[in-house]
Amino acid sequence: MRFRSATALVLFVGAATLLLAGSTATAYPEPSLIGRAWQLSFRYSKPRVITIRGLDNRQRWYWYMSYTVINNSNAEQFFVPEVTVATDRGDMITAGSGVLGGAFSAIKKEIGDPLLENPAQVSGRILIGKDHAKASVVIWPAFSKDIDQLTLFVAGLSGEKQAISHPLTGEEIVLRKSLMLSFDTPGTPHSPQQHQVKLRSKQWVMR
Repeated sequence: MRFRSATALVLFVGAATLLLAGSTATAYPEPSLIGRAWQLSFRYSKPRVITIRGLDNRQRWYWYMSYTVINNSNAEQFFVPEVTVATDRGDMITAGSGVLGGAFSAIKKEIGDPLLENPAQVSGRILIGKDHAKASVVIWPAFSKDIDQLTLFVAGLSGEKQAISHPLTGEEIVLRKSLMLSFDTPGTPHSPQQHQVKLRSKQWVMR
């Protein structure tokens, strides 16, 4: 899916796509300062680029970000990651969409971690403690445009939710606490491997 205007992208990145456009009187929900819900520890690498040749012999570029998630809560949890990627040029995609079947194997080989789990199979129970940590990777196709910033929204790391009413329709919307990671990625679409990735900001949001 692609945004049709820069305004729409700003609303999305601000995690207010549906609500703020219709109401200035209602404050947008923020995560609780006192964590009452469970939350998983999330360690991640900077996004990197890899090239993979498909069965049609065409070369394709992909971004990937490896991560480790640890359950330091007081109970077993069910981990279901969902990552949305947005760019400063108006692109938005759900990680995993449009990815070749052999992409994970190539990335796993490049990383060199035999315990790395396939993102299509990583969802499931996560027991307490670092000995039961899950390691996987987020993968998405490289964008054709010249991008200078990537923003990732990582959902599934917390049990915190808030139900609110849409200011225009009154429909109930359930927001989830998500980790928002913004990276500067100066470079060109012709040589995506030359992108110099730098973390711009990291914060928890409701979306």
